Amino acid sequence: MLRTSHLVYKVDDVRALVRDFTELGFTVEYGSDPARAHNALLWFAEGPFIEFFQLHTAFRLLRWPLGAAYGPGAGERLMRWARPGEGWRDLALETDELALHQTRTTLRAAGVPLSRVVKGRRTRPDGQLVRYQFLAPRPSRLPFVVSAYDPPQRPAHVVHPNGAHGIARVRMGVADTDRRCFDALIGGDRWLAVEPAPRTGLLGVELAGLKADLDPDRLHGAAFTAAVPKG
Repeated sequence: MLRTSHLVYKVDDVRALVRDFTELGFTVEYGSDPARAHNALLWFAEGPFIEFFQLHTAFRLLRWPLGAAYGPGAGERLMRWARPGEGWRDLALETDELALHQTRTTLRAAGVPLSRVVKGRRTRPDGQLVRYQFLAPRPSRLPFVVSAYDPPQRPAHVVHPNGAHGIARVRMGVADTDRRCFDALIGGDRWLAVEPAPRTGLLGVELAGLKADLDPDRLHGAAFTAAVPKG
């Protein structure tokens, strides 16, 4: 069963993002050696995490080679990730499996157009090699699918000085034309709130536990709101 893994957000300068979010009271972890990193991770004790990344617009030129190697869904997604500007780019769904071949077979049988399995890797700041796989559905505005990380990556203990302790809700708009494939990718999910929209994509994120409002000028355009505690 697929579930929400993480949210993907593009920034112009990942180091500026880490500086600003740290000053806002978040604990942010670079995805690789800070001197060369192109991504940073905002973990919580449970539930979805957030990946911030920077990607030069020139990477759009790789759409066709990537599409030829893995299928049009992979090339189209890279094109969308690399478009100019900061903002939410994607929603990732995860499985507990380390390999995605059976997941791909199941989703294709349900009528979801998919790329071939793409194998990825990164080296953490501590030198540990992390392996993973992903699948890119079409159209690219649908969530993509990631395997379990090998080895697992969630920190054992996560504390954010601003009080944030998790994502309470992810608002996801889904267009009528995408609903059948969307429902085949993910059914029920405790973090995901799906609502009709003219175009499929992330609409906003609610954070649980924030002690105070966040300065919007330091958020790089991210639309965070504080979750209302349940009485």
